[in-house]
Amino acid sequence: MEACRRDLAHGEAVSLSIVAVAQGWGFTSAAHFSRVFRAAYGCPPSEWRDTHRP
Repeated sequence: MEACRRDLAHGEAVSLSIVAVAQGWGFTSAAHFSRVFRAAYGCPPSEWRDTHRP
């Protein structure tokens, strides 16, 4: 999850969709990824990306 979180805000993956980042780290379901991400970080991946992009 940490790598997904990092990629959503930084690095080359910042230009990828959230689904592409999740799939790149082995998640096959966008809904499952979103639920797991929210449980780990307290917000959905889209909100994390919006607030942590450079």
